[in-house]
Amino acid sequence: MSSSMQAVVITEFGDPEVLQVRTVERPEPTTGEVLVRVRSSGVNRADLIQRVGRYPAPSGAPQDIPGLEFAGLVEAVGSGADLWKEGDRVMGIVGGGGYAEYVVVHDREAVRVPAGVSLEDAGAIPEVFMTAYDALFRQMSLREGETVLIHAVGSGVGTAAVQFAQAAGVRAIGTSRTPEKVD
Repeated sequence: MSSSMQAVVITEFGDPEVLQVRTVERPEPTTGEVLVRVRSSGVNRADLIQRVGRYPAPSGAPQDIPGLEFAGLVEAVGSGADLWKEGDRVMGIVGGGGYAEYVVVHDREAVRVPAGVSLEDAGAIPEVFMTAYDALFRQMSLREGETVLIHAVGSGVGTAAVQFAQAAGVRAIGTSRTPEKVD
């Protein structure tokens, strides 16, 4: 017996009017996965470009349901998924499908929403902050006292990178196409 959910679906490529709320099949967790009831999802440039047909979702991700990030509550746990329990507050990045009532992710791909952070705010954290953190600290091994050049400093990832740099005692220098974005 299959169950359904509501999702924002790209009905054809184009302007925002091509997005419609539709009833679609609800995913179910399999081995090592958790089902998350989505409470919020950020809107990213990739979602906008996907809507117009210039950014296809990766293989295995819903092709017609945008949404690269989500935050919500674990609703069900598949066999072998032992990192989470029902009711846990999680967030994460997906290849698509974040604009739906439910999303399924591998249990190791979900991240705990920090105490004091609302699910609404958490839905806009993963893409920009995880990307900035990975670039600065995992890829570049940035350390206190160093200087970093952040291109597109006014973007979501850029503003997250500036915040991380400041917290880590790193001097940040940014570039932008317009003075307004620097402000």
